[in-house]
Amino acid sequence: MGNIRNPRTGCALHGALSTLEAIEGLIPIVQANAGCAIQHSLACRDSGGGYIGGLAVPSANIIDKQIIFGGGSRLREQIKNTVKVVEGRLYAVLGSCECAMVGDDLNGMAREAAEQGLPVIGSNIAGFHGGAHSGYERIFLDLIDGLPGLESPPAPQREDGSRPLVNIFGIVPASNPYYKGDLQELQRILEAIGLRVNGFFGPGGHAALYSMPDAALNLVFSRWGEAIGAKLEEKYATPQLIFDAAPLGLDETGFFVQTLAERLDLDAAAAERFLEREEAWSEYFLLGGADRYFDDGAGKSAAIVGDTETVLRIGGFLSRSAGLDIKAAIYTDLAEGEELPADFGGEAQGTRDGGEIAEILRGSGAALIFASSLEDAAARALGAPLLAVSHPLRDKFAASQTYAGLRGAVALSADILTLARQGRRAQEEGLTRKIAAASNRQYVWPTCGSGSV
Repeated sequence: MGNIRNPRTGCALHGALSTLEAIEGLIPIVQANAGCAIQHSLACRDSGGGYIGGLAVPSANIIDKQIIFGGGSRLREQIKNTVKVVEGRLYAVLGSCECAMVGDDLNGMAREAAEQGLPVIGSNIAGFHGGAHSGYERIFLDLIDGLPGLESPPAPQREDGSRPLVNIFGIVPASNPYYKGDLQELQRILEAIGLRVNGFFGPGGHAALYSMPDAALNLVFSRWGEAIGAKLEEKYATPQLIFDAAPLGLDETGFFVQTLAERLDLDAAAAERFLEREEAWSEYFLLGGADRYFDDGAGKSAAIVGDTETVLRIGGFLSRSAGLDIKAAIYTDLAEGEELPADFGGEAQGTRDGGEIAEILRGSGAALIFASSLEDAAARALGAPLLAVSHPLRDKFAASQTYAGLRGAVALSADILTLARQGRRAQEEGLTRKIAAASNRQYVWPTCGSGSV
């Protein structure tokens, strides 16, 4: 692909770090030079942090000596010091490109620590193994392999133990700045129809890892969870149910709920009552906005930029439910030459190059832009308002906001209406400036000597 301008996600190591930081009680230990952890901290500030992250990530900070002669002794020292100083329930050792190239045995060091009674697992991941999405995938595969070798903690007491347990995979923290709110909304929906949920990220994340084998079903919401679901199916005979993206809106949520009710033999009537309540709730909040939605010109064209899950989820809602004409859909997590999932009738392309993305957006003529903060300049060049829906976010803190389920549909609909109003206001202000400039123009009337009558 050549040089990439303004890449939006880090390497596989950064993806693994973002994943581990989001799991409560889990502490990453990085066998790398100081720059790897610092670059990760700078690149992932919009993810909202986690149990431990940013500049607090323990790192061996290896130098030339360890790269030339091997860093095993330095890593051994770092593991022991981290366990002493940083309180955690599980420690995961990760490596850098340099460590992988010189052959540092991270898994061997982790096994040595585990034999001494320390809760440590290893992962031979390196930055050159792929992008952040690959890091998410690989670290979960390593957790599945490494956890059985450690003493598992006491299972928490659950009053609802008769409810089936499901695991959620495919929501990638390093690429979805709204992952916390999205997972919270998915959990709300699943619990409402009679299920227990392992979302892994957030409170209880460490215990959820040990509960993975107990699940009745693995729910996969993007291509980046499929290998994880397949691994669990192979290891524990737990089937997986694959969706292209998390549900967004009434139709998608209804299909999701009904599919699960049938697959897990849930109370179909209770599931239907839940959907009826959700529909009434969403109508209550959106009823007053329908007329203004079209009055403000929201039924326009749009372009969307993000990873596959984000584009399919939000782009699908914009096209099917919001009535927007998708002029361009740009996927940022596809390998070169990989087949495009959907194009929504407009131009579709897979690229991570910021310059190329800007060119596509400017050529699309879209009236509304749904992308990351990196596309702000291209949106301004188009005169189109921007809603940041993908990583990275620069001017917004996502907290618990969601663009999934019914809550996410209401939030996104309100944001679309806000964008349309911003676009209309910008047009009105531009017209006002033109009129003011015209009224202040000085006219020079021709004289008789000018040759005019």
